[in-house]
Amino acid sequence: MLTSVKRSAEIIEAFVDGQREWGVGELASHMGMPTPTVHHFLASFRKAGWIVQDPATRRYRLAIRLWEIGCAAVNFREVAESARPFLRRLVSECRETVHLGMVPLEDPHSVVYLDRVDSSHPVRIVTMLGSSAPSHSSAMGKAIIAHNPEFERAVLKGPLEEVTPRTLIDPEALRKDLALTRKRGYSMSVGEYMGEMVGIAAPVCDRVGVVNLGIGIWAPTARMTPEFVARTAPSLIDGADRISRQLGYVGEFEHSVSRGKGRSR
Repeated sequence: MLTSVKRSAEIIEAFVDGQREWGVGELASHMGMPTPTVHHFLASFRKAGWIVQDPATRRYRLAIRLWEIGCAAVNFREVAESARPFLRRLVSECRETVHLGMVPLEDPHSVVYLDRVDSSHPVRIVTMLGSSAPSHSSAMGKAIIAHNPEFERAVLKGPLEEVTPRTLIDPEALRKDLALTRKRGYSMSVGEYMGEMVGIAAPVCDRVGVVNLGIGIWAPTARMTPEFVARTAPSLIDGADRISRQLGYVGEFEHSVSRGKGRSR
């Protein structure tokens, strides 16, 4: 099954990487697969509406259905655009680069970076948009999984990759760290993803209160001092709450930073 899925993806991607139309034999040669096998895949894709065949040339190309599926991914771009004014506000306050990230439903062990607003620091973190990190090692990932019980259960089952010597790879230690994140309203990662780097992050709720997004700051240890964290955490949490409101969340928030309480949903 996994082999079939992998081959399906590879065939579809062949229509994206430069050449947009293929004949069956030509595509089979390009993929290094038997022609009957490729023909079988293309026939299945036609039934699904993913592929169309030109009746004159008999060559195949991607169908409009894949464009519709792609539009679903554009929603993440819309989320990023909604969040961007609040990211800019945070950058102006803290003068550090601020990121927006997501833990995918299909892979709770990863956090993907969707957007960032850069600071003016000559030395700053440049995270490639679309890149990912192990969710249990990054502040962004921990802020999200701490507030999503399904993600937390999945991640605590392991395995937990040791990204750096400081990464929490003991499930019980990680469980306690996630509980602390919920209590104070923001997460911390001190050298757990990259040495000499500190990150803090806060969760973002969607319209119905589910958390799979977050915003975060990470910078060199020399700048991410305890004083900086204490000063910046309330603004970070407030920014996350404002983005949640922008996305349609109407529930209540409680914050340990300002009230001595935990954050609840």
